[in-house]
Amino acid sequence: MPINYALFENNLTSDPNDYAAQVQTNTSANLDAIVRRIIEQGSTSTEADILAVLEDAIKACEALLLEGSRVSFGGLCELFPRVTGVFDGITDSFDASRHRIDVGANPGSRIRKTVRESAQAVKVEAIKPAPAPLEYSDLGSGEINGTITPGNIGTINGHRLKYNPAEADEGIFFIPAGGGAATRIDVVQKNKPSQLVFLIPAAAPAGDYALEVRARQRDSAELRTGRLDASLTV
Repeated sequence: MPINYALFENNLTSDPNDYAAQVQTNTSANLDAIVRRIIEQGSTSTEADILAVLEDAIKACEALLLEGSRVSFGGLCELFPRVTGVFDGITDSFDASRHRIDVGANPGSRIRKTVRESAQAVKVEAIKPAPAPLEYSDLGSGEINGTITPGNIGTINGHRLKYNPAEADEGIFFIPAGGGAATRIDVVQKNKPSQLVFLIPAAAPAGDYALEVRARQRDSAELRTGRLDASLTV
Protein backbone atom coordinates (compact mmCIF):
# COMPACT_ATOMS: atom_id res chain seq x y z
CA MET A 1 0.00 0.00 0.00
CA PRO A 2 1.22 3.54 -0.70
CA ILE A 3 1.92 6.22 1.88
CA ASN A 4 -0.87 8.80 1.73
CA TYR A 5 -0.06 12.46 2.25
CA ALA A 6 -1.95 15.73 2.17
CA LEU A 7 -0.73 19.31 1.84
CA PHE A 8 -1.27 21.93 4.53
CA GLU A 9 -0.27 25.57 4.67
CA ASN A 10 3.25 25.94 6.00
CA ASN A 11 3.02 28.32 8.96
CA LEU A 12 6.80 28.30 9.44
CA THR A 13 7.33 30.56 6.42
CA SER A 14 5.86 33.93 5.47
CA ASP A 15 5.02 32.86 1.91
CA PRO A 16 1.26 32.07 1.70
CA ASN A 17 1.96 29.72 -1.21
CA ASP A 18 4.26 27.48 0.83
CA TYR A 19 2.71 24.15 1.75
CA ALA A 20 4.10 21.17 3.65
CA ALA A 21 3.20 17.49 3.36
CA GLN A 22 1.72 15.58 6.29
CA VAL A 23 1.38 11.81 6.13
CA GLN A 24 -2.24 10.68 6.62
CA THR A 25 -2.11 7.45 8.62
CA ASN A 26 -5.32 5.44 8.92
CA THR A 27 -4.00 2.31 10.65
CA SER A 28 -1.64 1.41 13.45
CA ALA A 29 0.29 -1.80 14.11
CA ASN A 30 0.93 -3.26 17.56
CA LEU A 31 3.10 -6.22 18.54
CA ASP A 32 0.39 -8.72 17.59
CA ALA A 33 0.16 -7.19 14.11
CA ILE A 34 3.94 -7.50 13.72
CA VAL A 35 3.75 -11.17 14.71
CA ARG A 36 1.02 -11.82 12.15
CA ARG A 37 3.06 -10.11 9.45
CA ILE A 38 6.09 -12.27 10.28
CA ILE A 39 3.94 -15.39 9.84
CA GLU A 40 2.51 -14.04 6.56
CA GLN A 41 6.07 -13.59 5.32
CA GLY A 42 6.63 -17.35 5.59
CA SER A 43 7.97 -17.95 9.07
CA THR A 44 7.60 -21.56 10.25
CA SER A 45 7.62 -20.53 13.92
CA THR A 46 4.36 -20.42 15.82
CA GLU A 47 2.67 -17.17 16.73
CA ALA A 48 3.36 -17.81 20.43
CA ASP A 49 7.06 -18.49 19.78
CA ILE A 50 7.50 -15.30 17.75
CA LEU A 51 5.69 -13.23 20.35
CA ALA A 52 7.88 -14.72 23.10
CA VAL A 53 11.07 -13.86 21.20
CA LEU A 54 9.92 -10.29 20.57
CA GLU A 55 9.00 -9.86 24.23
CA ASP A 56 12.44 -11.18 25.23
CA ALA A 57 14.07 -8.72 22.79
CA ILE A 58 12.15 -5.83 24.36
CA LYS A 59 13.19 -6.90 27.85
CA ALA A 60 16.81 -7.17 26.72
CA CYS A 61 16.69 -3.63 25.31
CA GLU A 62 15.19 -2.36 28.57
CA ALA A 63 17.97 -4.01 30.59
CA LEU A 64 20.71 -2.58 28.35
CA LEU A 65 19.21 0.92 28.56
CA LEU A 66 19.07 0.68 32.35
CA GLU A 67 22.81 -0.11 32.23
CA GLY A 68 23.41 3.07 30.25
CA SER A 69 23.97 1.40 26.86
CA ARG A 70 23.07 2.82 23.46
CA VAL A 71 21.04 0.11 21.72
CA SER A 72 21.07 -0.35 17.95
CA PHE A 73 18.19 -2.70 17.19
CA GLY A 74 19.21 -4.30 13.90
CA GLY A 75 19.01 -1.11 11.88
CA LEU A 76 15.37 -0.63 12.91
CA CYS A 77 15.98 1.99 15.57
CA GLU A 78 18.55 3.34 17.95
CA LEU A 79 17.58 3.78 21.60
CA PHE A 80 19.59 5.70 24.15
CA PRO A 81 19.14 6.93 27.74
CA ARG A 82 19.07 10.65 28.34
CA VAL A 83 18.67 13.05 31.24
CA THR A 84 16.32 16.04 30.94
CA GLY A 85 15.82 19.10 33.10
CA VAL A 86 17.81 22.22 34.00
CA PHE A 87 20.89 21.96 36.20
CA ASP A 88 21.85 24.90 38.40
CA GLY A 89 25.51 25.22 37.51
CA ILE A 90 28.35 22.76 37.00
CA THR A 91 28.26 21.55 40.62
CA ASP A 92 24.55 20.64 40.58
CA SER A 93 23.54 16.96 40.66
CA PHE A 94 20.57 14.90 39.56
CA ASP A 95 17.45 15.64 41.58
CA ALA A 96 14.36 13.55 40.85
CA SER A 97 12.12 16.50 41.68
CA ARG A 98 13.74 18.62 38.91
CA HIS A 99 15.23 16.13 36.50
CA ARG A 100 14.12 13.02 34.67
CA ILE A 101 15.84 10.00 33.14
CA ASP A 102 14.17 9.26 29.81
CA VAL A 103 14.73 7.41 26.55
CA GLY A 104 15.57 8.91 23.18
CA ALA A 105 15.08 7.20 19.84
CA ASN A 106 16.14 7.61 16.22
CA PRO A 107 15.16 5.57 13.17
CA GLY A 108 17.88 3.12 12.21
CA SER A 109 19.91 3.30 9.00
CA ARG A 110 18.41 0.13 7.54
CA ILE A 111 14.77 1.16 7.92
CA ARG A 112 15.49 4.67 6.61
CA LYS A 113 17.17 3.22 3.52
CA THR A 114 14.27 0.81 2.87
CA VAL A 115 11.58 3.48 3.17
CA ARG A 116 13.48 6.08 1.16
CA GLU A 117 14.17 3.68 -1.70
CA SER A 118 10.97 1.61 -1.79
CA ALA A 119 8.04 3.65 -0.44
CA GLN A 120 5.52 5.16 -2.86
CA ALA A 121 3.58 8.32 -2.03
CA VAL A 122 0.02 9.17 -3.09
CA LYS A 123 -1.53 12.59 -2.61
CA VAL A 124 -4.95 12.59 -0.92
CA GLU A 125 -7.40 15.29 0.10
CA ALA A 126 -6.52 16.97 3.37
CA ILE A 127 -8.81 16.03 6.24
CA LYS A 128 -9.64 19.14 8.22
CA PRO A 129 -9.95 18.57 11.97
CA ALA A 130 -13.52 19.06 13.17
CA PRO A 131 -15.60 18.24 16.24
CA ALA A 132 -16.26 14.50 16.48
CA PRO A 133 -19.17 13.66 18.82
CA LEU A 134 -19.11 9.88 19.36
CA GLU A 135 -21.92 9.30 21.86
CA TYR A 136 -24.71 11.08 23.70
CA SER A 137 -25.47 9.94 27.26
CA ASP A 138 -28.82 10.94 28.75
CA LEU A 139 -28.83 11.07 32.57
CA GLY A 140 -32.62 11.14 32.89
CA SER A 141 -33.24 7.92 30.96
CA GLY A 142 -29.84 6.28 31.33
CA GLU A 143 -29.76 5.64 27.58
CA ILE A 144 -26.90 6.08 25.15
CA ASN A 145 -27.66 7.59 21.71
CA GLY A 146 -31.41 7.28 22.19
CA THR A 147 -33.62 9.41 24.44
CA ILE A 148 -33.39 13.11 25.30
CA THR A 149 -34.94 13.97 28.68
CA PRO A 150 -36.04 17.64 28.86
CA GLY A 151 -34.86 19.48 31.97
CA ASN A 152 -32.18 16.89 32.66
CA ILE A 153 -28.43 16.52 32.08
CA GLY A 154 -26.92 15.42 28.78
CA THR A 155 -23.31 14.43 28.10
CA ILE A 156 -21.48 14.26 24.78
CA ASN A 157 -18.24 12.27 24.57
CA GLY A 158 -15.88 12.53 21.64
CA HIS A 159 -12.93 14.46 20.24
CA ARG A 160 -12.27 18.16 19.51
CA LEU A 161 -15.57 19.15 21.14
CA LYS A 162 -14.50 22.31 22.95
CA TYR A 163 -15.98 25.52 21.53
CA ASN A 164 -16.06 29.24 22.27
CA PRO A 165 -19.35 30.00 24.08
CA ALA A 166 -18.98 33.71 23.25
CA GLU A 167 -19.50 32.92 19.54
CA ALA A 168 -23.19 32.50 18.75
CA ASP A 169 -22.56 30.14 15.83
CA GLU A 170 -20.47 27.76 17.95
CA GLY A 171 -21.84 25.29 20.48
CA ILE A 172 -24.21 22.33 20.88
CA PHE A 173 -27.19 22.31 18.56
CA PHE A 174 -30.28 20.09 18.28
CA ILE A 175 -31.76 20.04 14.77
CA PRO A 176 -35.37 18.83 14.27
CA ALA A 177 -35.52 15.83 11.94
CA GLY A 178 -38.45 17.30 10.05
CA GLY A 179 -36.72 20.60 9.44
CA GLY A 180 -36.86 23.87 11.25
CA ALA A 181 -34.59 26.07 13.32
CA ALA A 182 -31.79 24.49 15.31
CA THR A 183 -31.83 24.91 19.10
CA ARG A 184 -28.56 26.02 20.70
CA ILE A 185 -27.85 24.79 24.22
CA ASP A 186 -27.29 27.72 26.58
CA VAL A 187 -26.42 26.12 29.95
CA VAL A 188 -23.16 24.17 29.71
CA GLN A 189 -21.41 22.88 32.83
CA LYS A 190 -18.38 21.28 31.16
CA ASN A 191 -16.78 22.41 27.91
CA LYS A 192 -13.73 20.22 27.26
CA PRO A 193 -12.19 18.71 24.11
CA SER A 194 -13.32 15.18 25.04
CA GLN A 195 -16.58 15.92 26.85
CA LEU A 196 -19.48 18.38 26.99
CA VAL A 197 -21.95 18.33 29.89
CA PHE A 198 -25.06 20.49 29.60
CA LEU A 199 -28.65 21.11 30.66
CA ILE A 200 -31.35 20.09 28.20
CA PRO A 201 -34.06 22.79 27.91
CA ALA A 202 -37.17 21.89 29.93
CA ALA A 203 -39.42 23.06 27.09
CA ALA A 204 -37.81 20.93 24.36
CA PRO A 205 -40.62 19.87 21.99
CA ALA A 206 -41.26 16.18 21.39
CA GLY A 207 -39.75 14.74 18.24
CA ASP A 208 -36.60 13.35 16.65
CA TYR A 209 -33.41 15.37 16.54
CA ALA A 210 -29.91 15.34 15.12
CA LEU A 211 -27.14 16.56 17.40
CA GLU A 212 -24.31 18.76 16.14
CA VAL A 213 -21.27 20.35 17.74
CA ARG A 214 -20.00 23.41 15.91
CA ALA A 215 -16.62 24.95 16.68
CA ARG A 216 -13.61 26.66 15.23
CA GLN A 217 -10.41 24.70 15.57
CA ARG A 218 -7.17 26.32 16.68
CA ASP A 219 -5.62 26.03 13.21
CA SER A 220 -8.41 27.87 11.39
CA ALA A 221 -11.08 30.57 11.65
CA GLU A 222 -13.43 28.34 9.63
CA LEU A 223 -16.51 27.08 11.49
CA ARG A 224 -16.58 23.27 11.38
CA THR A 225 -19.39 20.91 12.30
CA GLY A 226 -19.48 17.40 13.68
CA ARG A 227 -22.75 15.44 13.78
CA LEU A 228 -23.55 12.50 16.05
CA ASP A 229 -24.18 9.32 14.05
CA ALA A 230 -27.52 8.64 15.77
CA SER A 231 -31.03 10.02 15.87
CA LEU A 232 -32.20 11.25 19.31
CA THR A 233 -35.79 11.41 20.52
CA VAL A 234 -37.54 13.64 23.06
